[in-house]
Amino acid sequence: MSKKIKISVVGIGLMGLQHIKAIQKSKLASLHSIVEIKKTGIELSKKLNVPLYKNIKILLAKDKPDAVIIATPNVLHETDTVQFLKSKIPVLLEKPISDNIKSAKKIINSARSNKTSILIGYHRRHNSIVNNVKKIIENKKLGKIVSANILCWLYKHKKYFNEKWRVSEGGGPLGINLVHDIDMICYLLGPVKYVQAFKSNNIRKYKVEDTASVNLFFKSGTLCTLNVSDTITSPWSYELTAGENPAYPITDQSSYFIGGTRGSVQFPNLKLWYYKKERSWWNNIFNNKIKVQKSNETLINQIDHFSRVVLKKEKPKVTGKDGLNSLIIFDAINKSSKSGKKIRIK
Repeated sequence: MSKKIKISVVGIGLMGLQHIKAIQKSKLASLHSIVEIKKTGIELSKKLNVPLYKNIKILLAKDKPDAVIIATPNVLHETDTVQFLKSKIPVLLEKPISDNIKSAKKIINSARSNKTSILIGYHRRHNSIVNNVKKIIENKKLGKIVSANILCWLYKHKKYFNEKWRVSEGGGPLGINLVHDIDMICYLLGPVKYVQAFKSNNIRKYKVEDTASVNLFFKSGTLCTLNVSDTITSPWSYELTAGENPAYPITDQSSYFIGGTRGSVQFPNLKLWYYKKERSWWNNIFNNKIKVQKSNETLINQIDHFSRVVLKKEKPKVTGKDGLNSLIIFDAINKSSKSGKKIRIK
């Protein structure tokens, strides 16, 4: 392709910087500009030799990009995103889609009315390991899916909690870590019918949870347990097993286990378990270790996919509707963890 898609990045916090690095490595995209009100924006724009804009209105008035990545705080997602959608500029919006369901629906309606694409930044879907698991399930190698178990156990160090928002509601492992797992398990297993959840702050005693257990009942009849804690010394979390982010050491373990009547699969250390003859716990069970290179390029894959969506060569892998679905489930998890009741997903 002779011409690269020019992408502007709005918000240069942790994820904004990661997206910029991914754009620089992409063969399909280039960095158009950055939008940031903090002083760090000035230094970064000089270093990268790209224009800096203090707000979205100035950017749209002076030099419209081909596409935009929005990595601002959740509460700003609706306001920021709609401005670009009204200008017919495709948006890659960092997860979650918004801080509330009403706002998320407004974003989706704006994309629909302006006939402009919106993608949600659940980058794990762009990992070849996850795509292989999806094919295993679709090809019925597991038979009928019966149950799934997901572990997200890790230990966050003391300095991590120096940021006040991390000890307040919304800053715990449910909102920070489990949102990715919610999207991915729905991608693999389909729609959820019921949610029941429990959470605890028994270890650190902060207002926010440090541990939670979530039960999902899928419309297919499949059951799933998601268990998350940021106070457990453990090798079993997606971040530590997938190799996507070089900031985390790789443990060569698995954190996802999906079981069916004919076989089971574990990943990111991808193995398919099965019987060669009669299915019986008295017989030997075998496994095939599926060789898929662990990728630290999922964000680059996401940028390349976004570029092809802008060129109308592909449709979004993670739509606004997907983002809304994850937000509805997350909202139900919070409600159930407070009431202890089972919540129906409508």
